[in-house]
Amino acid sequence: MKAFVPKITALLCGLAMVGMLFRGVSAQQPALRREPMVITNRVPLPGVLGRLDHFTIDNKHRRVIVAGLGNNTIEVVGGFSLRDIHSIPGQDGPQGVLYVPEIDKLVVANEGGKVNIYEGDKYDFVKALDFDGADNLRYDAAEKLIYVSYAEGIGLIDAKTLEHLPTVYKFPEQPESYQLETKGPRIFVNLPIANSLAVIDRKTWQRIATWKVTDARTNFAMLLDETDHRLFSVFGNPSTIMVFDTESGTIVAKLPCVVDVDDIWYEPTTKRIYLSGGEGFVDVFHMFDADHYERIGKVPTFTGARTSVIWGEYRARQGMVIGVPATSNQGAELWFTQFIDY
Repeated sequence: MKAFVPKITALLCGLAMVGMLFRGVSAQQPALRREPMVITNRVPLPGVLGRLDHFTIDNKHRRVIVAGLGNNTIEVVGGFSLRDIHSIPGQDGPQGVLYVPEIDKLVVANEGGKVNIYEGDKYDFVKALDFDGADNLRYDAAEKLIYVSYAEGIGLIDAKTLEHLPTVYKFPEQPESYQLETKGPRIFVNLPIANSLAVIDRKTWQRIATWKVTDARTNFAMLLDETDHRLFSVFGNPSTIMVFDTESGTIVAKLPCVVDVDDIWYEPTTKRIYLSGGEGFVDVFHMFDADHYERIGKVPTFTGARTSVIWGEYRARQGMVIGVPATSNQGAELWFTQFIDY
């Protein structure tokens, strides 16, 4: 056995050197990064021109609905086949869309001054209400009220009667995105000219707080995480997510993000935040806790694709739908994505 010792020693030394070599190569070549979201389907919207604005999900009829702002139409993509099944013409700058399942109605906010209401199945016209510059729509299921942001402020529609109610909160500028608490009476409102957020009590319609931001301007998109008492307001200059503590109004985090964001979403199971930006990316952040966040992905999309919606209730896997505008080289499309857990 002694005669074999030198040979074994030489073999072991050789293997050690090979291992060191491979370790050196792997150290110079970082592992491939896995994106947290992948594009699975691209659904064309034939004949649709210009940019797309906000979305709504109709889980009852298995449809995704988007405002064709540049086309003055509402486009409906439906079913498991994911195809364009219906177009609602005759809009005047459609910006917000809202499907209300309790009454099976589709509500469309037009910046031209009308909120149009349609039956939720075949989209027969029901009525139109006057709201100059109508934009974002929200629904309070407990009170059966539809909220409309418009040129004067925030107005109300009775979801049971479909009547325009007189209650309104007026602002010195047209509000952008706003969110309603479901466990409390507050509304949080983005005011991009004032570079601030207004907090309104919707029982008294009094402003109870104003959160002013001094180092960023033009806040449009907004997300409310009630469980963790956090509000996310996305500012455009510079492109930053300001994370507010909703109990104190203090800013607990500032996160640089993709440019030209129009929608921001939160997926609580994986604690991920998704932002669609016209720069041509979806930014994905992970929430470690209520005060700490890290960007874990920057998924390429398309220039101008700034609006989106999370969907998945009637699908096997959850994901995001992204509105891709029509350009001289690209027809309007909806890009369906799937979230990747890791």
